[in-house]
Amino acid sequence: MNKFKSISLCLFFILGTCCNYANAQTKKNEDSAKSYFKFTGSYLSNSVYNGRQDSLITPYITPTFGYYDKAGFYISGSASYLASAGESRIDVFYFDIGYDVDFTDRFSGSFYADKSFYNQTSTAIESAVKGYIGGSLSYDLNFFQVNGGADIMISTQADFALNFGLVHAFKFDDGENKFRITPSVLTNMSTLHFYEGYTDRKVGKKNRQLPNLVSTTSTTTVLNNNFTLMDYEFSVPISYETKKISLFFTPTFAIPQNPIYTTTTTVNKLKNGISTSQTFDSTPLSERKLENVFYAEIGFYIKF
Repeated sequence: MNKFKSISLCLFFILGTCCNYANAQTKKNEDSAKSYFKFTGSYLSNSVYNGRQDSLITPYITPTFGYYDKAGFYISGSASYLASAGESRIDVFYFDIGYDVDFTDRFSGSFYADKSFYNQTSTAIESAVKGYIGGSLSYDLNFFQVNGGADIMISTQADFALNFGLVHAFKFDDGENKFRITPSVLTNMSTLHFYEGYTDRKVGKKNRQLPNLVSTTSTTTVLNNNFTLMDYEFSVPISYETKKISLFFTPTFAIPQNPIYTTTTTVNKLKNGISTSQTFDSTPLSERKLENVFYAEIGFYIKF
């Protein structure tokens, strides 16, 4: 945990330093900027996290409502509806708070915190993540934009994640109407405690179906739990934006890297007082044989 404490202190120091510097920058533009509310509606074809997907397709319909202050602060909340046959339900609630800032015309940043509440029966890979804090920085080099971010995630233990990306936006603007095509390349890296929590949820859900069961406890261990390259992602976000309304479509192709191998120990307590324990190789077939995955998100938002 000492490593994560050090990372946390560094992240908060960077955040504080950047925000102090940013205050002077954002005040210059406060007169021209306006605060606004924003409603977003989107459909995600499958919940994919770091190139990983559950054996069950997890499509989400998500309405989001947020307030965005002209100084850069924002707060939003959303609820994702699982739109798959036989599994229709609200699968997760999200609450976000953050701060966006332009340090210069080319250098910008974002700092945020997120809290999520997943349904106990959720099969989403990210369902073990209870929340995170993080930040990202972006620098425009004219021909392309360089992005980088860092997150501390809370699951069974703290996870640390990094991502780096390259983006180039093709802009087709006509007054207040903006049409953008933005090819992007992203690399994700992370420690793997979140996958232990995800596997525990899966095994526990299966064991709850056993007859005469009073309680079950599952403990999963990732055998190669190091800071790991998770995937490469290639996406081409397409958007059309007016002053108040925007339409967007984001197809993504993910190439997962480095299989995650796990063992799980389950302890089942039966009604007759007997307890059984079993340790087994819980590595799913999807990790033994990594396959590329394509998914897409389509949606709109309205500012008012």
